[in-house]
This record gives sequence, structure tokens and C-alpha cells, in this order.
Amino acid sequence: MSFLKLTAATLLATAPLTLQAENFTTAAEVRPILETIKDKWIAIRVEGNEDYVFFTPIVSWRCGVDSVQFGFNDEPPTRALEMAECHTEFSNPNVMVDGDPIPLITAPANTVESVTIRMMYDDGSLSESIIPRKQVLIP
Repeated sequence: MSFLKLTAATLLATAPLTLQAENFTTAAEVRPILETIKDKWIAIRVEGNEDYVFFTPIVSWRCGVDSVQFGFNDEPPTRALEMAECHTEFSNPNVMVDGDPIPLITAPANTVESVTIRMMYDDGSLSESIIPRKQVLIP
């Protein structure tokens, strides 16, 4: 079999796999992304007399995530992050729609020195990260 025929046969045999788009709704699909950005799961910005802690990166890839818990500074990660459901009725299931919880927690200004985050994926696996303020502070 010539190289061209072999290549064509291989492409045809794998076409259903390569052409099928991932919709990022399972742990297997979102874990590689979230683990790659683990040190940037949050952002912190001071607004007036409050620290704004944004969980936008996590919420952007929430389909495939069962739950997220967090704690500030020395607190254990026991506070639950409220997240929107996965909107599987849309072509982009991670989309945010009116009425979805805003991925923002506030604290008194300059009091959040670190955030510990524990994430449970929909397959039961856990991931944890301790993120220092200086690493994610937005000017």
C-alpha cells in the first residue's frame, strides 16, 4: 500500500474521532485545561474598601466540575462556591446567562493573602491549589 493510500485510509478510519467536537462537559475534557491554569484559578482586585476575588477561570470551565470549595488565608477550604449549572441546551454549555451566580466573593480590602481551593470533578477526583495574593493581584 502506498504512503498516500495508507494516509488516506488512516484519516478515514479516524475521521469520526477527529471531527467530533468536544463540548467540555466532563472531567476528562475540562481537567487538562483547569490543571494547566491551576495557579490562576482566581484573580484578586482591590475595589474601594473591598478585595474582589474573581473565580471566573473556574466558572468558565465549570461543566465537568461537581463542586468547588475555598478558604481565605489560613481557613480550610470549606466555603462552597455557588456556580451555575452546565447549560447543555446551548452549543457552548459553559455560557453564563441572566440569573446565573456571579463568580465573585468579597472581603475587606487587603485581607485576602491567599486562597485555598479544592475542586471535585464529576468523576470524583479532587484537585487543590493554594494561590498567593501576589500571584493573581490585578492592578
